[in-house]
Parts: sequence; C-alpha cells; structure tokens
Amino acid sequence: MGFSFWLACLRSCSNKSAFSKAFRDSFYHYKSQLNTCQKNLPSTIAEKTNSHAFSWSSCLLPLAFAVSAGSLTFQSHNNHPSLCEPSNLDSRKVTIGGKASTEFVVKGTHKEVPQELIDELKAICQDNMTLDYDERFYHGKPQNSFHKAVNIPDVVVFPRSEEEVSQIVKSCNKHKVPIVPYGGATSIEGHTLSPNGGVCIDMTLMKRVKALHIRDMDVVVEPGIGWMELNEYLEPYGLFFPLDPGPGATIGGMCATRCSGSLAVRYGTMRDNVISLKVVLANGIIVKTASRARKSAAGYDLTRLMIGSEGTLGVVT
Repeated sequence: MGFSFWLACLRSCSNKSAFSKAFRDSFYHYKSQLNTCQKNLPSTIAEKTNSHAFSWSSCLLPLAFAVSAGSLTFQSHNNHPSLCEPSNLDSRKVTIGGKASTEFVVKGTHKEVPQELIDELKAICQDNMTLDYDERFYHGKPQNSFHKAVNIPDVVVFPRSEEEVSQIVKSCNKHKVPIVPYGGATSIEGHTLSPNGGVCIDMTLMKRVKALHIRDMDVVVEPGIGWMELNEYLEPYGLFFPLDPGPGATIGGMCATRCSGSLAVRYGTMRDNVISLKVVLANGIIVKTASRARKSAAGYDLTRLMIGSEGTLGVVT
C-alpha cells in the first residue's frame, strides 16, 4: 500500500521540489503504517520485521524512482566500484561527466625498465622504438576516455611482423616487465592505460591484407589495419566488413574488446565475424586458434576465448 501511494505521488509531481516532498510524505506514511502493524508483535519479531521491511523499501524505492523519473539521477551509496579493491583505488574529484562527479584512478607500482631489456628491444625493432617522453605520454594517455593516466609506458615499440611481436613478448616476459598492446586507441574504457609503466606495443605498422578469398567471402589481415581501411580495400570486390565501431578502430583492438557497432543487430558482433586468430601468448609462443573452416567441433573454441579478452590472454597478430 505504501509503495502504491508513493508511485501515485511520484506521477503527480511536476518538478524536483514536488518530488522531494512526495518522497518524504510517502516514506513517513509507509513507516507509520509499518509501526501500526508492529504494535501487537513481540519485540524480537517486530525488530526483524522492521529491518527486513526497511531493507526492502530502500532497495525498491530507488528502482521505482529510476523507472518513473528517468530524467533524474540517483547516486549510489557505494563509494567504490564493484570488483575492485578500495586499497588499489584513488578517488579524485573532477568535473568530467557532470558537476562534482568522481573518477576512480587505478594506482600502479612503477619499476624501472632494465637497460638490458631496452638493448634487446633495440636489436629486435631497430629504429621502430622510442624512449621519447611525448611519444610515451601520447601512448599512455587514452585519447577518448575519461580515465586518467597515472603512469606512462617506459618504451614504445612498433613491430612489423608477428615474429617481432613474439620476440618482444619473450624479452618482456624474461625481465618480468608488463606490456600493453596498442591499436587505434578509440576505447573509452581505458584499455590502453599503463598503470605499471612497461612496454607499449603499437601494432599500427602491421596493417597488410595478407589474403582475400572472394568465393569464400573471408579475408586475412594484420591487426593494425582499421575497419574503414579494410572496407575501402573490399569495396571494388563488392564485399564489406559489417562492423562499424568508432572511426580509427583497428581489427586487432576490435578483436580484443569484442566490439560491435550499430550494425551488430543484423550482422552480429566481432565474435560472430571472426573465423580464426593468431595470438602471441605471454611466453612469446604463437598459436593459431582455429582453421578457416566455418564450423568445427575439434577441441576448445579458442577463437571466442581470445575475442573480448582485452589483451589479458595474448596479443592478437
């Protein structure tokens, strides 16, 4: 009854002040009804009933408030995001996303990259690596994200082949230095952050189309090619790649984040449009997740496992 009364008051109010008054009136109305029902109960039972009812009302009223007055916002009582340890978070007041909103910044411990690793990376990548601060800052700061960069990578490398990626990962694994694969940097979730520094592997030089099978309607590409570039390549053949995330997104990053786009309702997400992947694991081993067969029941579906792993299981090459 109290809930129905509250909904009626909510629908009748036309502004925030009216809503606040309706909310207070309905709350006290509900509490008075609850107290009346508890007068004839033993104290222990009344105490339990009161706590359960109050818990029920505190959970349900904000839900009804969000549904009935969607133009208003309701702030969570939880001061920390779920699945994150408070000790590893730093709450900073910022103006992004609204007045006095709170941005959570992941703290990371930074350890200097050993000179031995830098020498090994120079031998692998030749001139395709940099220690320049501006370049490192650019790769450590998300271009389209509200997340803050608390650290930047110590080294940025630009491999040209999956063999080079494998050697880079092996060297980083040997020296226990973290790596962050880097594609088009269009993610808004802070995927390219380097909270612990380390080595940023920029895949944008690996952008070749290796093979096109027109009759089978599939194409083999390197991870650094963008979906818009791929569609320009496919257009003369009467083909197109159906996913359309943000401009600048690369195929490797799209696999890592399991992207979709506005056409996903008709054509599916990245998981539905990838047949096979080649991935460099954390120890530098190169694995192929499947064959070109459209349907196979041989073993685990490693392709779907890697798609959406966000760089935690390997580097898509």
